[in-house]
Amino acid sequence: MSFSIYDSNVILCSGDNVLVYNLESKTKNVITLPKLVAEKEIKAHNREDIESFHTLTSVAFSDDGQYFLVCTNRKQLCLYSTRDGFKLVSNRTMPRAASRVRFHSNNDVVVADKSGDAYLFSSSRPDEAGQLLLGHLSMLLDILVTDDQKYVITADRDEKIRVSMFPNSYNILSYCLGHKNFVTNIAIVPHDKDILVSSGGDGTLMFWDFKTGREILRVYFHEKLSQNDLLKLNQTLKENDLEEDVTVSPVKQLKVMQVNNSTSVVAVTFYCSSAILFYNISNKQDNLKVEYLDLISIDKEPLECQFYKDHLWILTDSKIEIYKFDITKFVIDATLNTEIKELNGQWKKLYNTSLKTLLPVLYKRKFDSVQEYQERKKIRLIK
Repeated sequence: MSFSIYDSNVILCSGDNVLVYNLESKTKNVITLPKLVAEKEIKAHNREDIESFHTLTSVAFSDDGQYFLVCTNRKQLCLYSTRDGFKLVSNRTMPRAASRVRFHSNNDVVVADKSGDAYLFSSSRPDEAGQLLLGHLSMLLDILVTDDQKYVITADRDEKIRVSMFPNSYNILSYCLGHKNFVTNIAIVPHDKDILVSSGGDGTLMFWDFKTGREILRVYFHEKLSQNDLLKLNQTLKENDLEEDVTVSPVKQLKVMQVNNSTSVVAVTFYCSSAILFYNISNKQDNLKVEYLDLISIDKEPLECQFYKDHLWILTDSKIEIYKFDITKFVIDATLNTEIKELNGQWKKLYNTSLKTLLPVLYKRKFDSVQEYQERKKIRLIK
């Protein structure tokens, strides 16, 4: 499940339901996804029906708003044109279920998948299959192509961040090594595009000179979060047959926004937590400063959030809330929240309450013996 914003259009997605809502005209356009090109569908993931999971379904606008994509957990990637009345441009099947999907600056789509591979899908040649860019030995959790289209950066479940040349990604430029657990999010700092910020399961924000792999700065944030959130997290893992004793809250999303030529803001959300942390990033590499800015706590755990035009849009299972940046903190924008009342009504109808989180996939299952591992693997293959 996901949402995305461009101009007056907001896309909301839950399961197979896609809603395009225009804030100016207060009109909606419900999109029904086409059938899969390939009939073979993945029905189970770790012994459960994959249709019950939502985090592998996403929607996104391209940077110029010309296209938006819908990626489902059934390995389906659909591309739509906004200039032709949301016309379907392509309906392609990916080799594996995606873990992260992004447009890059020329409107092509990069996909990171659960098997550790990354693919490039062309928007100008919609009938072509995806081009394999690179592969990791573990699940990819995030991917991005830099704005100058020179580098593709990937992050995986085994703490690694790799910087490769683009599109000739067999040429590896550097590794950014230092995280102690999985890396869920990577982003380029907007006011200095030579700096990468990353986060994941080890309670830190890390800042890198990604071209050399040099760590610039590390910020610890786990002490700012509630211990009750950790209790909820560990209970969720136990309910999914995981015996991991987690002591820091894993990052769900990391979003960045440029404030001016020397300053950016980063927002961080967490699994099993209603808190959102904000940090102020200032200066360039040689004098980088990262300072705690604010913490807001909303009613429920954010499903997703997105910066758009100096505002932070936060999606929960019941509504969208909009906060505006006010010099040193984020405050509720009462005017905009009133204007999206109808949109929130549509979201309540759309949201599928049976959807679950794929949080347990981030943590590796422990087995007492090779025999137990082989037996569980055999069960999954039979299904």
